[in-house]
Amino acid sequence: MASNIFFMVFSLFLTASASAAGYDVLQLPAVPSELAPTSLIYSIKKFDERHFATGHQGHILYSDDDGETWTQAKVPVRSSIVDIDFPTSQLGWAVGHEGVILHSMDGGETWEQQFDGLRYGQEGLEFYEPMAEAEPDNDLYAYLVEEMQFAISQGADKPLFGVHFHTDKFGHVGGAYGMLLRTIDGGKTWQPVMHNVENDGFYHIFDFAPLPEEGRFFLSGEAGLFIIGDINERSGEQVENIPFNGSFFTVIDTAEGSLVLGGLRGRMFRTEDQGETWSPVKKPPSAAVVDSTRLADGRLVAVTIGGQILISEDDGRSFRGLAIGTGGRIYAVAEGSPGSLLVGGPKGITHLKLPE
Repeated sequence: MASNIFFMVFSLFLTASASAAGYDVLQLPAVPSELAPTSLIYSIKKFDERHFATGHQGHILYSDDDGETWTQAKVPVRSSIVDIDFPTSQLGWAVGHEGVILHSMDGGETWEQQFDGLRYGQEGLEFYEPMAEAEPDNDLYAYLVEEMQFAISQGADKPLFGVHFHTDKFGHVGGAYGMLLRTIDGGKTWQPVMHNVENDGFYHIFDFAPLPEEGRFFLSGEAGLFIIGDINERSGEQVENIPFNGSFFTVIDTAEGSLVLGGLRGRMFRTEDQGETWSPVKKPPSAAVVDSTRLADGRLVAVTIGGQILISEDDGRSFRGLAIGTGGRIYAVAEGSPGSLLVGGPKGITHLKLPE
């Protein structure tokens, strides 16, 4: 079970769309608003020369001037959008509440819906029932059938937290209660892959990070969950030796090929050998670390739910606090123009200048 701190940190993620009671957020498009850049923002990322920010009520924004101005994309749903990825300059995917998966073919200016939580239960049941019937002694298949039946009874209530595309056709999305799906055809079809992953507790999956070897990647999540994924082997093996069983919300690959995890209680760990051994990161006390990014010069920046901003100049071995911030909570961070950061949170997108 996740700690109370986890639920405080992610209460906004899990309840934001519920405030839309009285209408179906999957059936109504996002409303254009000049206030979107100052509204609740969950993620900020840059792909090629374009920045993207995602938020509540279906907000997806893009900027071509390092975040100075933002344009709201056309989005067919009002679900909260939590994460976004672009394997090419034109092809992108975004995920969020109600199990929604969106796709763009024009650089993020317009989006179409590819999948949602209603299909998750029904298509998952159709996928796992034949497997359970063929192997009646397989407890996992039987359990997954029950999970899909329960998902159908609950409707589209489970959020997706992360999306990562390995190519322009092959991608994964992950979310609450171990939700993990893949596509090999650019999202035309999505297939559940929970049976291939060592996540017996069905813990939430929050973030992805690539590994140097082609087709291998990391997933981080709830209750110390850390998985090495391999698209070639179609498997996900859990790393068992992380010295902390709290949730990890963010994982970042460093310039030297290491990985740095951040999570509850401000805990951060670093591995140089793909999870074989771990070292605690030296840093000041902080609230939960919820996002991180690597700057163009190789430095790492991590942000906390309490609004603290931390920076590393030694490939993630240590972080120090910066005397800058928004005065409030921070959920997302990305590099802006040279020498600046873009951070997102309840007050929208804020520009911060990095100390020289």
